[in-house]
Order: sequence, then C-alpha cells, then structure tokens
Amino acid sequence: MNHQDMFDLLVSKRGNHCEQCYWKAPTDLHHCIVRRSKKHKEYDVEENLMLLCRTCHSDGYVDSYECAVGFWGRQVERGYKMDEWYSSLNLKSKEFFK
Repeated sequence: MNHQDMFDLLVSKRGNHCEQCYWKAPTDLHHCIVRRSKKHKEYDVEENLMLLCRTCHSDGYVDSYECAVGFWGRQVERGYKMDEWYSSLNLKSKEFFK
C-alpha cells in the first residue's frame, strides 16, 4: 500500500484529526513505535502509524517513549494485536511498551 492510500485508510478509520492534539487535521504519518526504515516495509503498517498535524509532528514529543507507550495503549483499545505485531519484527533490541 502506498503512503497516500495508508493515510486515507487511517483517516477513514480514526477520523480526520491529529492523534496528538485532536485539534488540527492530520498532514503526516508518523512511525510511532518503530522508526521508519526504507529497508523494512513491515514498519509501514497501521499498528505503527500515527496521524499527526505538521505542528505536532515537529514538536519532538511524538518521538518520546511516553508518547509511544500512550499510542500502544490506544492501539490495543482499537483492537490491534500489538504484542503479536511487535514480536514478529526482527529487531536487534526491543523496548517494553506496556
């Protein structure tokens, strides 16, 4: 799935608002749990992507552990099987997000 299709899918599922401030319309997809890597398309999935406005995407907080933990919890509430997805990734080290 290309970037725009994924963006449109997430807006249709989660709403047309930034998932951080809930005020502005989203403009960006943010890799919240595992940072983006061109070599690893398995990171470009709903479980890992957060809809953000440009302001929130650039403020630095969305790169924090605290933000990742909160996002993980919201994803679980939405019904995503985060443990299964995360354990399927081939990462050298993994943080604990519960």
